[in-house]
Amino acid sequence: MAVTTRGPSIPAAALPDQPLGETRMTPAVKIWAGIGAVLVAFIAYVLISWISGPYFKEVPSGPSDATGLIGFSVVFWQVITIPAMLGFWYWFIIRPWRREGHVGADGIFVIGFSLMWFQDPLSSAWQHWFVYNTEMVNYGSWLNSVPGVTAFGAPGAMSSEPILFTPAAYTLAMGVAMMIGTFAMRQTKRRFPNITSFWLVAACFGIMCLFDVLLEGIIWLPMGVFEYPGGHWAIFPSTYHKYPLNEMITIASVWTAIATVRYFTNDKGQMVIERGVDQVQGSKTRKLALRGLAAIAFCQIAMFLGYNVPNAIIGANATEWPKDLQQRSYFTNYICGAGTDRPCPGAGTPNTRDGSQYINGDGQAASFPSDHEPPGHTIPPIVPFDVGK
Repeated sequence: MAVTTRGPSIPAAALPDQPLGETRMTPAVKIWAGIGAVLVAFIAYVLISWISGPYFKEVPSGPSDATGLIGFSVVFWQVITIPAMLGFWYWFIIRPWRREGHVGADGIFVIGFSLMWFQDPLSSAWQHWFVYNTEMVNYGSWLNSVPGVTAFGAPGAMSSEPILFTPAAYTLAMGVAMMIGTFAMRQTKRRFPNITSFWLVAACFGIMCLFDVLLEGIIWLPMGVFEYPGGHWAIFPSTYHKYPLNEMITIASVWTAIATVRYFTNDKGQMVIERGVDQVQGSKTRKLALRGLAAIAFCQIAMFLGYNVPNAIIGANATEWPKDLQQRSYFTNYICGAGTDRPCPGAGTPNTRDGSQYINGDGQAASFPSDHEPPGHTIPPIVPFDVGK
């Protein structure tokens, strides 16, 4: 005889409004937003540690005098980028919010771009391979306030970040790259309607590479805003504005990832990082906050994996810095070279762990000065073998 069991009956009104057999899942936007919230908290922790600690100190420009194009450029870019960024915010975020009570996908990404500058120094976590012009306003950087960073850094002699340039420049460069990338994909799809997604993304990557050659290789590097002296596969390798192709490949990868997410949307016009937002209960402001945090999460992950991880490896194997750059004190950041006893990075220079002893310009072991924070460390003694164990 067959035996059947029956559980308690459930009123129809109590049944969830979903097809039988399906489980209600957390909307993707909430998952991305949760990651974004954690990353925002981490960024705040690092920046507070930097501002309240010893590394919040200006790195001087030294005795060299930046004149001509370089002298003009460092002033020009500091003056123009912040107003331009505010214009971006107004056009893509404030204006549509005031008019329609809704911010589109472009505005959501502008929110995400607005914190990408935090990762700017992280590719030098193990060894310095790029520098900023210290003629620009700076208070050092937060690099050595990030847990796990081992690259050399001392108050007033470390990787610098121009605070009037970097935050705004990231928002602008990422925004322009996203628009160029999505436009290129639309035009390519229109010209070749049967093209596969793979080749569409590949075409976008090629356009992004060309855009970086223009933006960095032709505009920013010759203008002396920042440089990549330790990069690999370089064009103009003996000049201060050496342009390494590893920079082109990695930043183009980040731009391509952003443009791809922006281009491929569902039938509701939603990007993968904001899907499910229409299922979220709450005000329009709450939904905007979730979408903004989701964009922050995606941008941070794309920048970390696409740019900082590969370039940290590049930095740990930095090439020799050009003599033309080392002769200009505003480019060395007093990380190495004249004014210090530390040779600049190169194949023959051992990587220096922050706070450790290092090899000076005479090839001798040296210790960091007493004013270095944190205090220098001594080399541990060699422990002999115990033949009885």
